[in-house]
Amino acid sequence: MVDDQDTKVAARLKNKIFFERDDIDFTFQWLLSFMHCGGVSQGELFKLARQIDPNSITSYKNEFEKEAIKVEATAEDSLKRGHSFSAGEAFIRAHSYYRAAFYGTFPHEPDFVRFHQKSVECFRKALDAKSGQIPHEWVEVEYKGYKFPGCFLKAEHSDVPKPTILFHNGGETHKEDTYFLGGQAAIDRGYNALIIDLPWDVCVRFYEPEATAKNFPKEELHNVYRATTDFLLARPDVDAARLVVSGMSYGGAKTMVHASCDDRFAAAVPNSPVYSMATIIERGMPSFLRGSADEAAKQTEKMPYTGQALFAGSVWSHGFDSIVEWHDAAKEALDVDPRDVKCPLLSMYSEAEHPEMKRQAVETYEKAPNKKNAIFFGTEEDGADLHCQINNLPLSYQVMFDWLDEVLDYNIQTSVKQK
Repeated sequence: MVDDQDTKVAARLKNKIFFERDDIDFTFQWLLSFMHCGGVSQGELFKLARQIDPNSITSYKNEFEKEAIKVEATAEDSLKRGHSFSAGEAFIRAHSYYRAAFYGTFPHEPDFVRFHQKSVECFRKALDAKSGQIPHEWVEVEYKGYKFPGCFLKAEHSDVPKPTILFHNGGETHKEDTYFLGGQAAIDRGYNALIIDLPWDVCVRFYEPEATAKNFPKEELHNVYRATTDFLLARPDVDAARLVVSGMSYGGAKTMVHASCDDRFAAAVPNSPVYSMATIIERGMPSFLRGSADEAAKQTEKMPYTGQALFAGSVWSHGFDSIVEWHDAAKEALDVDPRDVKCPLLSMYSEAEHPEMKRQAVETYEKAPNKKNAIFFGTEEDGADLHCQINNLPLSYQVMFDWLDEVLDYNIQTSVKQK
């Protein structure tokens, strides 16, 4: 059987609020977190939760798709009638419901591409419909003929240089998710934000099929990360002295890599700071590393279905055949020494994290050399115990941006007064 700790790594929570199954309830709480910037409606989401048969992946996908189609239709109707703000709000919810359906879909299924395309389409329509409230540009970072798509979220409608955050995606996070998981919070506080799909991200193969982890080993990964920094620093609206790198979950590992190989950041906020992804796999998912790739695949089949889809999608996105290959590549490309992160670093982690993630978060804080480093622990008492404080993003962002404002000597109110 799959070790209990292996399934817990996929669950990432302590307390359930609706579903008995850990994997479905984590998805439910993850979607609830989108509510703080209009990504879901409370009524729609709880209605869906009541209608879903948690033991049926077909029921899960069908209910979210039906809701997505319905909400998207209302968005199109509002757009045709000239109500762009309402259309934007509905499109962003339709995006989230297509996105949730994708979460339970496997790479070999026809819906895998379709759900992704629909979620991206609705997200784009949402931001474009609300361009007056959310200044943004659809951009691409080019590297050796590859084009990596992103969205540059602007703090304001001008080219005045602003502090800017480059957000790395998590293990199942799309650039669109990162709008909810940091992008909106950034522009609310007068920061620009780049959300983007890069090598080692789950969605990049939809745009560049050959841009897999297999084809982006350590040196090439460092190069494309530095090229992304180059892209930002070439913009007139980016304050070069206030450039930040951040990321949640697997994005915390990518943040550590980027901050260790590129000295142009004024601050780094990994949540959680994983400095050895290979060790996370070894200690958090040991049963998948016993035996051959076929045996690892059979182990995965014993997981809950969203866990199976997550692992299958991760293997696909990296261009591998099994988790075993992912482990070997991660050991070569994603292991860093925390002492190589010289800029100020805020280490963020939560009570429900796997013990190895907690250990690495504390050790990163202790070993990274900057005297301005800080650490934050999300607890059950604060309602922030879920993986990456996903159940209390307002508190998480309060901690993150208050620290950044102080480290960068920046405050949106002061900045406005000085104009």
